[in-house]
Amino acid sequence: MVLFAISEWGHGQSFKDAVIFELLYLPTRVIAVYVNWFILIPKYLYKNNFGLYLFLLVVILIITAIIHRYFVLYWGYPMYFPQWVDGKPLDPLNFFRLVQCIMLIATTVAFTTGFKLYSDWFKQRNETEVLKQEKTNAELKFLKSQTNPHFLFNTLNSIYGLALENSKKTPALILKLSDILSYTLYESNTEKVALNKELSLIGNIIALEKERYEKRVDIDYKVEGNVEGVEIPPLILVPFVENAFKHGLKNEVKKGWITIHIKVSNNELFFNIENSISKLKEEGSNGGGLGLQNVSRRLDLIYGKHKELLIRRINSSFIVNLTIKLTIDES
Repeated sequence: MVLFAISEWGHGQSFKDAVIFELLYLPTRVIAVYVNWFILIPKYLYKNNFGLYLFLLVVILIITAIIHRYFVLYWGYPMYFPQWVDGKPLDPLNFFRLVQCIMLIATTVAFTTGFKLYSDWFKQRNETEVLKQEKTNAELKFLKSQTNPHFLFNTLNSIYGLALENSKKTPALILKLSDILSYTLYESNTEKVALNKELSLIGNIIALEKERYEKRVDIDYKVEGNVEGVEIPPLILVPFVENAFKHGLKNEVKKGWITIHIKVSNNELFFNIENSISKLKEEGSNGGGLGLQNVSRRLDLIYGKHKELLIRRINSSFIVNLTIKLTIDES
């Protein structure tokens, strides 16, 4: 309305007259805009019934234009612009004037239609993003809930093996298990934890498994680089470690080996773990399991393209190489 008033003001009318002229258009514009906004768009356009929408919109524009013509000729102009009607025959249905009126109302309807389509699209996009994020968070929680019992099951199996032997090491290992459970129950409920805490957990797992397997396994565990201040998702490395012990030594009757190398460099975390595979290992097993499936999916959800995970079997070795970009540029 303001834009039209300014335009008419520029063509010789006083600004006051231009505003009054536009105010006379306001009632019929309001009718056309709101019928289109609340009825035609949601009931017809958004339901892909474009033909019926366009037909009804044209009908509404014609009706409101006719209403406007009668309104201004018999009340508006005599009240505010008597010089326009004095001594002249009134013809509310003059074709040229009616089309002109339809165009002036249609301009406002077109502008508000565009605004509504954009605002509804923007709102729907935000709702879709929220639902997508909620779905991702729910899936992450579900995967983590599967990982914790899976890890606990494997750890209890390790202690169970020593308990059968009446080993004096069992109490100390139960204490280590207590530390592990404390981490998985309380520390892992956040999105990220300090890498030092995850490494401490890995150290406890290695110590526990060393006690179980004793001289049956050689372990090479090495951490390089500055790990202070580095944060990662909780329990993102542990499944690879417990998988190496469970599947690498499960059927090993001789001596097995496991190497774990962790390095932080150039804003990236490099994690490499390899383990031997027994020649007696079941046919068709690839050394993986539920834990690896879950952690792989979690990595996809959290890091997407900002990580590289390579899992492969070469001869009698099972190898996992993981590279994570620690700081992700959201731009």
